[in-house]
Amino acid sequence: MSTPNPPSAFTNGYFPVPPPPTTTYMHNVLTTFVNAIPDGCYLFCESTKHSKITPAMIARTPRPWLMDFVEERLGRISNYEYREWINGQQPFITFRELQLWRLKLYVQYIWFWNLPDDEDLAMIFNLTKRRAASLASDFIARFRKTAIYPVALRRLYDLITSTTPARRNERNAKGTAKGDVYKMPSARLVNTAQYLMEDLALEVPKKRMANPYLWDKEQYWMWVDEVMIDIMTTNQAVQQKLYDMYPIPP
Repeated sequence: MSTPNPPSAFTNGYFPVPPPPTTTYMHNVLTTFVNAIPDGCYLFCESTKHSKITPAMIARTPRPWLMDFVEERLGRISNYEYREWINGQQPFITFRELQLWRLKLYVQYIWFWNLPDDEDLAMIFNLTKRRAASLASDFIARFRKTAIYPVALRRLYDLITSTTPARRNERNAKGTAKGDVYKMPSARLVNTAQYLMEDLALEVPKKRMANPYLWDKEQYWMWVDEVMIDIMTTNQAVQQKLYDMYPIPP
């Protein structure tokens, strides 16, 4: 009596195909993410490999532990995004919505509500600089008052009140006002400063301020009117009112 052959995968209609290997992140991708993290947030960039960030680690360059932080966060965000989609929590109706959703996750969990410049977004999302700028504009329009501006407002206050200007008593391009020039971490803070000037003009209508602008594009220097600087450094009541008006996102 012959022994029947055990069923094979082929006869059962199953073709053993191993799952695809996990793709490693390219070094330039991780570096682009790292470069967009605000300096003041380095202390919070903990990961499984580096559970405690010390001042000595921050002072030394390069900082490979930031790469570990970004790599771990990207993996967890990717897992979260897929689970949200397959559970029906995030339908991703259009490709544009998916891009905005991903950008929100990056801003919230990696860049600490900081929005990188267009060149970085173009590289990360595989877009032209023009399309990246459009994506950033859509994102700002949707989340400016609820996410971007509240944090950027506080960073701008910290920049003006706790750092030394790069240049003092400089006249603006029109020659109509004097102010100081500050080194900025991102050119996007110019837009924040312009929004803030509008808010300050409403809160202190008797004060007249010239519009902040990018003094030097290559070095990211921003000119700020001396009247605006005085209000930011001396009027604590206005500062607290703005903070209450634009709370930090949960």
